[in-house]
Amino acid sequence: MSEERINDIQQNIYTLHERSQKTKSELETHEAVCAIRYQGIDEKLDRLSRMVEENNKQIADLHRIATEGRVGFKTTMFLGSIIVATAGFVYTLMSIYKG
Repeated sequence: MSEERINDIQQNIYTLHERSQKTKSELETHEAVCAIRYQGIDEKLDRLSRMVEENNKQIADLHRIATEGRVGFKTTMFLGSIIVATAGFVYTLMSIYKG
């Protein structure tokens, strides 16, 4: 093999080495940037998950309050009906015995 061919091959090897080192550096930079991005995404997903859990708790609380409210309303209506019926009965008795 000629000296010129050997020099040409060595130059090509050197060029390939330089490119691979540059690519390696760019890849490491890219990985670092992506790691930061993924960390931010992960933190946002954690916050969203906590918000969804909190919303679910609040919905469950509202459901419980609404259900209790219906029972309370039914009880109030029942007691109100008894009071009105009793008052009507007493008024009727008073009307009968007064006259």
